[in-house]
Amino acid sequence: MSRMTHARYRNETEPISAFDVDDNYDLYSEEDRREFRCIFCDSQIQFSRGKAHDDPHFKNWPLKEHGENCKVPNSIKQLEGKKNEVELQTLVSTILPRAMRPSVSISPGAKTHKDKAKRYVGKQTRKFIYDLKNVLDSKNRFAVDEEYKDLTFLTEANDEVKIEDIIMTQDKIINALDSNGGQGFICILKGTVSKVKEAKGSYIVDMTKSKNGIYGNSKGFKLYMPYDFVSKNESKMNSIKNSLIICYGIASKTDYGYQMDLYSIKNQVAVLMTFT
Repeated sequence: MSRMTHARYRNETEPISAFDVDDNYDLYSEEDRREFRCIFCDSQIQFSRGKAHDDPHFKNWPLKEHGENCKVPNSIKQLEGKKNEVELQTLVSTILPRAMRPSVSISPGAKTHKDKAKRYVGKQTRKFIYDLKNVLDSKNRFAVDEEYKDLTFLTEANDEVKIEDIIMTQDKIINALDSNGGQGFICILKGTVSKVKEAKGSYIVDMTKSKNGIYGNSKGFKLYMPYDFVSKNESKMNSIKNSLIICYGIASKTDYGYQMDLYSIKNQVAVLMTFT
């Protein structure tokens, strides 16, 4: 049975996350919960909190199938015959923001840091980024495992992105920003944290930079945490120091250089290894 992380709901312009429904479950009447629709084929789907009420998702409505050409069922079929098939079903069923393509800018409705954090960074992001570790090869510098290089993910815009296209080194992110006029987009940075410093109440997390750029890090790049997010993250800052990480966030080009916004270490970052 196909799983989904997002659904259309009534006249809402943006898809609604299963985690948001779960957080506000009592606000949805039985009639309301009949109004969730697949964002790709508009078939009726239902919300589930999971067996232990800790795995919110959308799934097929009883006795109702997705449309004949709907991409959702195929997102699960691509795992057939692969190792960790069951464990990866949640990963490939995640519906990503349309801005997971460098050529597509983030939603114009998300203007402030708080708007962006609410729109793009939440519990669903945390689950996705941690599940993503399962397809990386720890014996090969945490590159995408050969078996999973052909995996694709669905986006809200009804298209697909390859896993290798969204996990990017800082050099690839910078090249993408330069080629699209500096428009911010969402991606997953894979890089090593060099140092953390404070700047007027905000945090600047510098990524390592090398002359030969053997790891795709020949150009300067940083994570930027605005001051109003510092208090919630301060205790976790040491956990990413001197570490190879993957970080899900909005990459952009500013007057101060190339960066990715960091609002929640817990929701955005997964540590792959730490150097002592």
